[in-house]
Amino acid sequence: MAAPATAVGPAAVDPATGRSFARLLTTPAQAAALLGWGPPGARQAQLAVETAREVWGLTTARTAADKEIPA
Repeated sequence: MAAPATAVGPAAVDPATGRSFARLLTTPAQAAALLGWGPPGARQAQLAVETAREVWGLTTARTAADKEIPA
């Protein structure tokens, strides 16, 4: 799935666990790696990047240090 992120709202508590989780601003490839999705996830991330480029004309993000989004 691919969609442009135009805004990030406040952090919310996960209703299933009652915990708040850190939110990271990262590239699709880095997200797939952090989530441990393996080769299928890496391929999905690449397809999302290609879709974003084709549909919205977005450029490919450079790999960089993950940034935590404040609550």
